[in-house]
Amino acid sequence: MKKHNLFLVLSLALTANLFAQLKQDFDPEKITKILYQHSNDDLPGLAVGIVKDGQITYEHYLGYANLEHKIEVNKNTRFNIASNAKQFTALCILKLIDQGKLNLNDDFRKYLPGIHENIQHKITISNLLTHTSGIRDYCDLMALKGKSWWRQFIDNADVMELLKGQKDLNFIPGTEYVYSNSNYILLTEIVKEVTGQNFGIFAETMFEELDMTNTNFLTKYSEIIPNKARPYGNWNGWREEPTITDVHGDGALYTNLQDQLKWEQIVQENDGKYLSEKLINESQSPLNSSIENGYGYGLFFDTYNELNYVFHDGVTGAFNATFLRFPTEKLSIVVMSNNRNVPANYLAWQVVDQVMGLEKDNKAYPEDPEEIEEIKSIQDILGYYKKDEGSLIRITEKDGSVYREIYQRDPVKLINEEGGLFAYETIQGLKMNFTNIGQPDQKFTIYGLGQKPASYAKLPNTTLGIFDKNDLNGRFYNDETDTEIILQYVEDDSYTLTKNGRERMSKLIMQDYLRMMDSYHIKVIRDNDNNVIGLNVENRRIKNVIFNKTD
Repeated sequence: MKKHNLFLVLSLALTANLFAQLKQDFDPEKITKILYQHSNDDLPGLAVGIVKDGQITYEHYLGYANLEHKIEVNKNTRFNIASNAKQFTALCILKLIDQGKLNLNDDFRKYLPGIHENIQHKITISNLLTHTSGIRDYCDLMALKGKSWWRQFIDNADVMELLKGQKDLNFIPGTEYVYSNSNYILLTEIVKEVTGQNFGIFAETMFEELDMTNTNFLTKYSEIIPNKARPYGNWNGWREEPTITDVHGDGALYTNLQDQLKWEQIVQENDGKYLSEKLINESQSPLNSSIENGYGYGLFFDTYNELNYVFHDGVTGAFNATFLRFPTEKLSIVVMSNNRNVPANYLAWQVVDQVMGLEKDNKAYPEDPEEIEEIKSIQDILGYYKKDEGSLIRITEKDGSVYREIYQRDPVKLINEEGGLFAYETIQGLKMNFTNIGQPDQKFTIYGLGQKPASYAKLPNTTLGIFDKNDLNGRFYNDETDTEIILQYVEDDSYTLTKNGRERMSKLIMQDYLRMMDSYHIKVIRDNDNNVIGLNVENRRIKNVIFNKTD
């Protein structure tokens, strides 16, 4: 279950006559050829379709839904579309809003008391829909507890219990955006509370109204779903990857290509036959928010060569799916797969390129920065830089040369081209540009290789200095997740970090700031007397998880 990733940008292109080309016919054989570059008839399968101007203009199936019994993927095959389900959970909420039973500005605790009772800030239904609530992601909370959510016998009620134990948020609601599956679990519980119906039943009724009778949420993992594809990954041979959980609403929607193309037709035609025009228009629009996050009713919004488009990606284990929607062109592409090795998002954009007739040599993203700043001293750019999602890069100097360092990866030498612009010595076409040098918001941005520019903000200049590194030794406990961390100094800047009985290595990268592998960020908390009293732990979609020192 995740957001928009790097595969999206690999096949984008510019073209002067884009709008004219969109109206031309495309060659379906070329689309099919693209599919066979990613899979074939003897592998786990694919279902791909295109809707243009309300009509299904392409539909293709290949591979197996079931390798054991050699059952081929066909129009009846149902795939788990994972987080793509969020648009339908949001649609359930929108229907209740349209009926006057909910309001976007309602505090969700009006319907679900007992969660975050100590948080004084208002947490609205709009915050849940747009991932601006600050509520921690249950998947990452379970990982902190040492459990993989998809291998647990848990359901939505178990997630609710976990959330009820949380005493703090990632951030003040409405001030930031962090994608969190917990938001959509809470939305399913709101539907249940308001309607008096199980969410799965309420959603099933809606799908029947939409004539999508082969679509339903899996509320019990052992439930029989006709024509269900099995999920496969290849680890020295194909193996099945089952998900043993009853959690649903944030994902776990099983559907076939026929139903998903039906939905794209409903959205494109919007003639009021299935849902009111007003309801469809609202469902396909961004929500007003204090944060410009490009998210609405379970949908991401972006622009592509001056065209607005709507999309979402969904991944659960080996299941992965993508849809891309170009509203003004009435063009939709849907890709679903039960093969972990198939990058559905990348494949979908290759199909877009083919349909639009775009040239692969054109560039969608800049290869170089617009402005380059002067550098007075190399020392001005040295230090640690952090990306919003947590990735950390260190810029160091050795023998007069500048290097990029990433934990547990080989350093890469940076060659100065001009001012604050550097090229990677070992990666042709990749560049790093430093800006706002000497300012509190100093950063660098990486350009090249057809990727969307990525920026990293400089962390405060804090050196390790001289202090007793054994000060950090001890036991630390978080009662929100019933989890203990044990820190023990080893040597140099290395510590063992034992969590849930599992020992790993962590590294002190600056004073009172540790990093465990490429995941957990750990800030040491001290009292006024400089005594260590706790840890502030962060990882991906969870922040401000406090571990108090117990000895």
